[in-house]
Amino acid sequence: MLVDITEPVDIKYTLPSVQRHAKEDPKHMTTAIVYMTTGDHLLAGTTKGRLNIIDVRTRQIIYSEKIAGGVVTTMRLTESGKELLVNAQDRIIRTFHVPNLSSEDLDLDTIQVPLEHKFQDVVNRLSWNHVAFSATGEYVAASTYNNHELYIWERGHGSLVRMLEGPKEEQGVIEWHPHKALLAACGLETGRINIWSVTSPQKWSALAPDFDEVEENVEYVEKEDEFDIHPHEEIQKRRLDQEDEDIDVIGVSTGGGLGDDTASFRMPILFNLGESDSEEEFVNVSLGTLRRKSPGEEDTEATGEDKAPGRRGTGTGRGRGKKR
Repeated sequence: MLVDITEPVDIKYTLPSVQRHAKEDPKHMTTAIVYMTTGDHLLAGTTKGRLNIIDVRTRQIIYSEKIAGGVVTTMRLTESGKELLVNAQDRIIRTFHVPNLSSEDLDLDTIQVPLEHKFQDVVNRLSWNHVAFSATGEYVAASTYNNHELYIWERGHGSLVRMLEGPKEEQGVIEWHPHKALLAACGLETGRINIWSVTSPQKWSALAPDFDEVEENVEYVEKEDEFDIHPHEEIQKRRLDQEDEDIDVIGVSTGGGLGDDTASFRMPILFNLGESDSEEEFVNVSLGTLRRKSPGEEDTEATGEDKAPGRRGTGTGRGRGKKR
């Protein structure tokens, strides 16, 4: 039935299951029907496995083709309305490309609904209770008759990608979330809604740059005053005292070199490798620039011992890290 509710009193129209010129069959009935995205046509499946396209305005069949070997039980469209999913009692799930019926130069004699894929279980010959498209239309899911598993196929190559297991009861109607990778199915025995989803592992390192993931608990040694609670007045007083300190932004500080703390530091760089007796004395600093190894640098690398704290920020540390 097609019901017109534009007026206060609704009008009911009986839709045909066979074309006018075809021989009337009392057992030939419509079993599944769905609106196309434009709302101008209907896609209907019948007990004889036929697909009918019905014009809503004239309520006449403009196209009819046998697409299945049994009763059509379910018909679904993707969000774009360009792909049709059909489940029939011949144990085969099919996908079709839906033609564009809204074009002005539409020729009814040239309408075609090409078959894309067939999905079936050739080993166990399972029947399918219900089918559904994924949110993007890239996958097809189906619940199995007299079985508790859900099957998921990929439309690109038509291959089976996953079999979902859950409660040991047969699943009926299934629905895919319109935006997420989430599938819901209704158990036929208990009536419970079972939900399958993708659980991605949580990346703690994404919360903060200094987060390190560890496989087991690591004992943390806190600093002496790390977690001390100071009064707000004391914190504010420290902050104000620091603002009164004089900061030297002109003077040049010395020290921190390889010699004593008071000596200035110079990076020993050799621009001409030919002046050296051995290549092993030099370390790459940058592209086309070498520097001579500092005294004791090779011994430190061999023993793995850290040098004095004052030397860790010098060019010696950078040279070790970039040694070939």
